[in-house]
Amino acid sequence: MNGQMLSVIETLVAEWQKALGENVRVVLGGSLVSGLFILDEETKVIDVDVRFLVDNPERAGLREQIEAVTGLKYRKTITVNDWPMGTSVGVMVEGVLTHPELALPLDVEGCIRNPKYVGWARFYQSVLTPDELSTFRRKKVELRHNKAEYKKLKEEVRGEVARRCVERGLVEG
Repeated sequence: MNGQMLSVIETLVAEWQKALGENVRVVLGGSLVSGLFILDEETKVIDVDVRFLVDNPERAGLREQIEAVTGLKYRKTITVNDWPMGTSVGVMVEGVLTHPELALPLDVEGCIRNPKYVGWARFYQSVLTPDELSTFRRKKVELRHNKAEYKKLKEEVRGEVARRCVERGLVEG
């Protein structure tokens, strides 16, 4: 199911990309890209992380354009970390979407942000060992109902992935 699920979501993201045009780059991220999405008996939605990369996340009319194309609604404006240093504005959009080819709804969290977004999830499989990936999956399931500890675990692993990527020259400043 995970392969079909990812394929359907990638097609949806490609449709959004086409509708939004070349001034917005739509990037899928998170556990689907890292291969760490957990599908078990407690799964009620598919977590989907999407980034809408633009030079000016607060550009007039942009949020409304993204809402019209995707169905995602504005949640809040936050400060996001840029890599390798600094911060910028991120505009959070979200929504629960259904798709006829998927049994579970998509719980989509999107962030309109600048192109300094790296998307660490794409590196998880290449810089973490199979044992580390397995341990991370297991801990994610164990901590599913403890939001603070779950978030802490995700931040720690992402930090380690970023450190290894820098160490191995997989990203540039």
